[in-house]
Amino acid sequence: MSISVRSSLLAVLLGAACTREPALPPTLPLQPGTAAPLPGLTHAIVLPESASPVSFEKIARFPEPGWQVPRLLRLSPDNKALTYLMSETEAKGDEMALMSLDLATGKSSVLVRADDLVGSSASANPSRTEELRNERQRKRIKGITDYHWAKDSPIMAIPGASAVFIRRSDGTIQKITGADVAAVDPKLCADGSKLAYVNGTELEVVDVVSGKAASLTSKAPKGVTRGVSDFNAQEEFDEPSGFFWSPDGKRIAYLEVDESRVAEVPVLGHRGGAPDLMQQKYPEAGKTNPSVKVFVVDVATKKSTQVRLPAGVGEGAYLGRFRFTPDSKRLVFTAVERSQRRAHLIVSDLERKASRLLDSRDAIEGWLTMTEIALAKDGSAAFFLAERRGHDHLATVGLEGNQPATFLTAGDWDITSLVGIDETSGAIAFMSTQGDVLGRRLFTLDPKREAATPVLLTEAPGTYLVSWGKAGAFAAVHSAREVPPHAFVRAEGRSTEIAMPRDPEIDALGLRVPEPIELTVAGGTKLYGALLAPRNLDPTKRYPLVQMVYGGPGVQTIQNRWLPRLVWQHLADRGFFVMQIDNRGSAGRGPAFEAPIHKKLGEVELADQLAALDHVLAHHPIDPQRTAIYGHSYGGFMAAYAMLAKPGRYHAAIAASPVTDWRLYDTGYTERFMGTPEANPTGYDASDLEKLAKNLTGQLLVVHALMDENVHFQHTADLIDALVKEKKDFRMFVFPGERHGYRSPAARVYAAQLSTRFLVETLAPPN
Repeated sequence: MSISVRSSLLAVLLGAACTREPALPPTLPLQPGTAAPLPGLTHAIVLPESASPVSFEKIARFPEPGWQVPRLLRLSPDNKALTYLMSETEAKGDEMALMSLDLATGKSSVLVRADDLVGSSASANPSRTEELRNERQRKRIKGITDYHWAKDSPIMAIPGASAVFIRRSDGTIQKITGADVAAVDPKLCADGSKLAYVNGTELEVVDVVSGKAASLTSKAPKGVTRGVSDFNAQEEFDEPSGFFWSPDGKRIAYLEVDESRVAEVPVLGHRGGAPDLMQQKYPEAGKTNPSVKVFVVDVATKKSTQVRLPAGVGEGAYLGRFRFTPDSKRLVFTAVERSQRRAHLIVSDLERKASRLLDSRDAIEGWLTMTEIALAKDGSAAFFLAERRGHDHLATVGLEGNQPATFLTAGDWDITSLVGIDETSGAIAFMSTQGDVLGRRLFTLDPKREAATPVLLTEAPGTYLVSWGKAGAFAAVHSAREVPPHAFVRAEGRSTEIAMPRDPEIDALGLRVPEPIELTVAGGTKLYGALLAPRNLDPTKRYPLVQMVYGGPGVQTIQNRWLPRLVWQHLADRGFFVMQIDNRGSAGRGPAFEAPIHKKLGEVELADQLAALDHVLAHHPIDPQRTAIYGHSYGGFMAAYAMLAKPGRYHAAIAASPVTDWRLYDTGYTERFMGTPEANPTGYDASDLEKLAKNLTGQLLVVHALMDENVHFQHTADLIDALVKEKKDFRMFVFPGERHGYRSPAARVYAAQLSTRFLVETLAPPN
């Protein structure tokens, strides 16, 4: 679920009254494990909004202070320039222009603005298909939002609001698709001569010189698409695309997705003064998935050939990570069984029309994820990530013969992603936590050297967002806990900084860095968190606490990176302690750290969150009877679950877009961690919030957007019914036209304001 922190915690900030709230008791009873009230201390009051320079408008603004940075950094095919998206001025905010940095001179210039694309507009609304793709990718920028270089030619494709444009090396811009074409996911072949895209349900290609378009597929039956990945692939397996060019430009591998048997979920909202109804194909846990097949089409003959899966791969496996070998003759990809307890690496010989298994492995504990793949520069071997002694490490297997896969790295650290292959040396580039458990630094490894040691390319601790180029060149945005972001490109032994003046808001708002916290839980496992104390702390007083929570798998909220945390800053300015912890099950620390939550979502996560609560209560002047928890998405589930499963531990909670019954969430995510409802009824029942509604004490605010296409409003509707049946008082707020992540600036401001006021009201000192 990428109901992830890929969704901003800002979306949690909501509030409004739904039912009449009863008078609050002066205190809530302390539960076992809760620290006793600190003797001799008085209650600190909550200060007014004016006490913080961090206004609600600033909280809602995108990007956050320090994060007006280059985006989509890509080196040109000749490695002489770096292109990227960035706002030209602070006033333009999230409206991006396409920029270029000349690596010889170090000077940046604007290549293309949205207004340069005739018939396009920075404010134009995307199509429904593109809107949903943007939701899956958590894309929030406007103006020019994407572009693609041809791999081996100085030509790029730029999607506009209503057409696709080609920019040539001389700066000329050509509109390449007509108004009658809704070009989805346009991509150039390596030499830039052809552009492929999906139009409706079919895959098409256009000749860049002549402008002549042709359909590569046709006559898709109802419910079938060619070239577009399905919801599970986009949301849960980070596979946004459904087609892939071969290096020679003669073939395209594509997915044929048949959703005709997938159940529909109505998504009804209200936008622009009118109702909006979408019947969404959405596979709920334990129910029918789309049928996905792989085909390869010959661009010249338009003939498609199905890529057959080898024996040993179960029906309904999830498919992804498609890579052609450099000679374009073979296709390598992964298949993860629907149970997500077994995964395969597959190679298909396209000339012989035969596929075979390169590697198959079972989960040691928990589940398997869809591994990333990189291919050796000569196409002789594949590199992928696999579990080794509880951590994710680099493995390799040859594409010829039947030799088993071998590991290239080992240790008490993790490789978090593969970023590329040095086409000159053959070294593999990857991001790792080695030497900085909460960071992400860039390493390379020479696979030809026996027992080779990874070489660190980015020495400063912190987190690097890296874009890999040719011949070992790369660009990166770096930040650390106390270091705001800066960007640079390294090519041909020279490093060039991208001009980024210090954001004045960092100083104007008096932003503070939260204090790191650590604690040890069951089995000696160390947890990492962050705590921000009130700005003007009086040690003779007791303060309220707001515990931020995400808690779900696939996400790491505590990292060595720059995080302004404006909500935290505002609350701390007004006299709140604010804290967050990454519980077991969170990402970034390997499969063994994640596995304890398997088949029992909520239980282990909440135990760790409560251990963190007890930890800060024991070490800081916090009033244990004035604590709140709030989260969005999985965090919304956790906030509500904490109130219902352990009543009395928190005085108040905000649960935004919460999953309330895992039976209603998608197959790809839910079955990975819970199995099916049929196989694990106990686990599903234990985390069903409706069954716990009778336990509610304290103050609960539930928030949901009606048009949420990820965690459907049905979750909140069912919880409301259960709370009403139990005669429980609670609050609720609905956004009629928003989705899982709030797009409207007005909605974001409103959310920040009302939710903060809910926290102020419910955590006010007792009389």
